[in-house]
Amino acid sequence: MNTTVAGTNLPRFFWRRLAAFVVDSLLFCVVAVAISIVLMFVLPWAPRFFMSATTICEPAAPSAFAQRIDREWPLAPGQSRENQICTTSFWGVPDSRSFVSTLIDAGDMPTQRSIRFEIDEAGNPLELEAMQVGHAVLSELAPILLFCLSGAALIARFGTTPGKRLFALRVVQDNGEPLPFAKAAKREVLRMLPTILAAFSAPLLLLSLAIFGTGDILRDAIDAVTIFGAPAHVILLVGGLLSPLPAIVWWVWPFMRWRGRTIYDRLTGCRVIHSPRSRMAHSAPTAA
Repeated sequence: MNTTVAGTNLPRFFWRRLAAFVVDSLLFCVVAVAISIVLMFVLPWAPRFFMSATTICEPAAPSAFAQRIDREWPLAPGQSRENQICTTSFWGVPDSRSFVSTLIDAGDMPTQRSIRFEIDEAGNPLELEAMQVGHAVLSELAPILLFCLSGAALIARFGTTPGKRLFALRVVQDNGEPLPFAKAAKREVLRMLPTILAAFSAPLLLLSLAIFGTGDILRDAIDAVTIFGAPAHVILLVGGLLSPLPAIVWWVWPFMRWRGRTIYDRLTGCRVIHSPRSRMAHSAPTAA
């Protein structure tokens, strides 16, 4: 009974924790981008998870594929179309090429709908394959998992991260002992669970097209940009409406209905405590 009351009375540290997370995220991005830049020039095949891409588009020349789009996605009165070839590069190193066809509606506030296809060197669209879905998941998921593992390593070694240390916070087990790496990794992964789930939303269109599509990538893409025109679009619409819910339930609600710790801390048997630098510096002698 006393343990429950004491646990419930633990402070939130909401703003400290939020500020610490921002600091840790910024530091992680700076280090990750620096490493990615070095790897890009040393190992051209290395993943470019943390690097910002530059996309340059230019008008597409007439082609058989463009003519097929004109036939299967005809213009209504007052509409116009713009076809472009877009090249995505990382620090000047070309990575991929895409064919983008944009339909522009007429009116005072014209709306646009676009379909995009990755193309090969000859300008032909690449067929949808499981490899593309896997690559999309990996490109979204890998940075999050690396962030979790780096944070877990710091917590297991020092009991805190640079951001938490700056704001005098420390993560400990329920008994006050430091976290081993396995438990710290579990905590960090659970902490980022909404972001991990959101990472799977990026390849959702590819997956839904693979399951519900006709097998014709052009026809499926045209259907997907028509409101409620295909199961793929319905799935994306519902996913977009529901995507904020995990974040609200996981991150916001526990602090609004505070019970002494967050959901992920409760699941991993951890708690966040206030640990001033002076106390942290003398924690080892005190324990001894």
